[in-house]
Amino acid sequence: MKTSLCFSLTIATLAFVFSPASGTAAPAAGTNAVSTTTSSNSIPQSVFTIPTSKAEGCDPFFPTSTRLWASTDPTPVAASQQTKSTGVDCITLKGLAGVPSNPLAMINGRPMARGEDAEINTDCGRLLVHCVDITTNSAIIEVGGERRELHLRSDF
Repeated sequence: MKTSLCFSLTIATLAFVFSPASGTAAPAAGTNAVSTTTSSNSIPQSVFTIPTSKAEGCDPFFPTSTRLWASTDPTPVAASQQTKSTGVDCITLKGLAGVPSNPLAMINGRPMARGEDAEINTDCGRLLVHCVDITTNSAIIEVGGERRELHLRSDF
């Protein structure tokens, strides 16, 4: 009983919605009907402006942040300061472990053996590091063709 009632209501609703008797007059026979009405349901475009001072507004998620009003004009870097780095400066030796016949070096939190290659996440990005050799207090690595000997911190 419920199913037939729901079905009947659905059919009646569809017939009402798609009925040809709408409130507009049909165009005369033999004329081209062109709709000149504009849609009143157009979606408005959002406009966002970045405030230039605290009086104009602030970040709603970080209201104490001043990053919105920071200078957007970067200062040019001198040519002498634009040295191309391979990322070796971002690699640190955190510790040494293992036995003398098979030593391990903890490089940026990843254990590496002698002769091993590994991709290591650093502040400079993801780097391919090759561990050349491990001694009793240092490790020799190679990154992008540049070789460097990493030492443990002196306060150990």
